[in-house]
Amino acid sequence: MAPAEIGIQRERAKGLSREVIVDACLRLADEHGSSALTFRRIGRLLGADPTALYRHFKDKDELLLALADRLIGEALKDFEPEPSWRATIKELVVRGRRAYLAHPQVAALAAVRVTRQESEMQFVETMLATFRRAGFGAVDAVRTYRACADFMLAWTGFDAALRSLGEKSEADNRAWAEAYAQASPERFPNATASAAAMAGISDEDNFDFALELLLDGIEARLHACAAARPVAPPAHRKEPQP
Repeated sequence: MAPAEIGIQRERAKGLSREVIVDACLRLADEHGSSALTFRRIGRLLGADPTALYRHFKDKDELLLALADRLIGEALKDFEPEPSWRATIKELVVRGRRAYLAHPQVAALAAVRVTRQESEMQFVETMLATFRRAGFGAVDAVRTYRACADFMLAWTGFDAALRSLGEKSEADNRAWAEAYAQASPERFPNATASAAAMAGISDEDNFDFALELLLDGIEARLHACAAARPVAPPAHRKEPQP
């Protein structure tokens, strides 16, 4: 490489930051898939030597965790808790899924990771605080948070993997509906009778329905916990002395 080119790359490297690199990675993955996330290709996109990236991320795994935390941060952008615990949790789950699926190639990798960074911690803190205010004790709040977070990430990872398939996913959906419609009604009476209904339910509708089921279960558990809570005896009132 000529000295002039080396100088240009050094100047570009000075303008790099974690935020700039993460932005570039999201664009690269959206356009070319997660396999494009190599330091060489990222450096080429940014016009910098790949070694300059190591000043900000020690390896690709640390970079992936930063990408995951960026998506969680996008979910929390301008978020304000609702008065109702149910509305707050529903909004958080929907926002989290939407933010991940805006970048499905990254989501397919990042949805299973624990970032241990600022945005993730804020997401966890908000959920836990919401469940504590709703009336759960410390342990039940943690277990309920885990159920909601795992629900969101499992659905997200599943949908991200489907979206990354593109046309193959649509072909699979058509084949699935046709296979059930053509199955033997004697052997599979319920499946064949329900084929049209199953084919007519979109992934979004199914997610919304499943989320409502989860929230119904949490609400029922809250009521059960409240009913099982011992009632404090009334305070003994001293009779006034004559």
